[in-house]
Amino acid sequence: MEQLTVGERYRKAIGTYNKLTASPPVRQSSLLPLIQEFQLISKLINQLGLFSENEKLIELNTSYITFLNVQFYLGNLHALVMEDRISSLTLSNQELFQFLNNLNNYEILNNDQQDKLKQQQSGDGVNIEVRTNREEKIANYKAEKQLSSKIEILYQYYDGEDEFEQFEEEIVRQVFTDQLKLHTIKAFDLLVSNSNELNVIKSKPTTAPAPTKPSNDHREPTRENDYGFTTKLETLPNSAREISQLISKSGKILQPFTITSEKQRLKDKVFGTGQVLPSMTVEEYLDYELSHGKLMKDEVKDKTQDIDYESDEDEEAQLEKRRWDDWKDENPKGAGNMGGNIG
Repeated sequence: MEQLTVGERYRKAIGTYNKLTASPPVRQSSLLPLIQEFQLISKLINQLGLFSENEKLIELNTSYITFLNVQFYLGNLHALVMEDRISSLTLSNQELFQFLNNLNNYEILNNDQQDKLKQQQSGDGVNIEVRTNREEKIANYKAEKQLSSKIEILYQYYDGEDEFEQFEEEIVRQVFTDQLKLHTIKAFDLLVSNSNELNVIKSKPTTAPAPTKPSNDHREPTRENDYGFTTKLETLPNSAREISQLISKSGKILQPFTITSEKQRLKDKVFGTGQVLPSMTVEEYLDYELSHGKLMKDEVKDKTQDIDYESDEDEEAQLEKRRWDDWKDENPKGAGNMGGNIG
């Protein structure tokens, strides 16, 4: 495996960062390996003891100046992570604050930037973007544009296409310092952006499930007790009904009902309308009609027909007898021979 120096690792990591962020959206799968690489570089820098809180920028080795940007790159990379947004933005702010504090120790920040950093760290800089006046925004834009043109040579250096050995040390030192100043402006802008996004996320109401209205019936829904919803007040369809409550003695229907072949069908909801009518079986209906003389049993019908038939025969015999009696009255015995006997 190829062994790289800290400088070579750092140069290669920045080249990867520039390519990754050049064409958004950034591939999320590429962020974690690059974050881990910059974290390793930061750990190596601390182990080597390249920086000290007591020294000034003029005392710092020229080749070490560029390593002050490690936390700036980490802050930008964490801000690009979409997973667990609150945690990612918080880590981004931590890295950016460390970056700005390191520059403040080397007196790279101007007075306005020092005040702004204090406000941000004290929590009073949440709405700092609103308080930033128009002149300051214009000044930052011009400075950013000017510094970007000055460090254009760095992009070729990080791409491995150029070396700094051909330039004087003072030029290289000034280029690295201008890079820190440019990243300072971008760091403050990113802090404001992160803070605004965090406020939006934290202000979103947590969507809790709507509470369900308690029911008086705590039984599990079954075919026997689940009759659906109705706004009409009804009696329980399961309760028994007297037939006299459904049909009057004169045959008038008092309330709707259904005739079923078996009571079990009452429990079956065909279309689930929730409306269930009282019911009676065919046998119950016939018994009720028979008891009120609306219908007669077969044997009663046959007996009645026999009686009627016999009564019809008796009536014809009586008529025949009456006709015979009348004829005898009109024709007394021997009346037909009376003329012969006289002559």
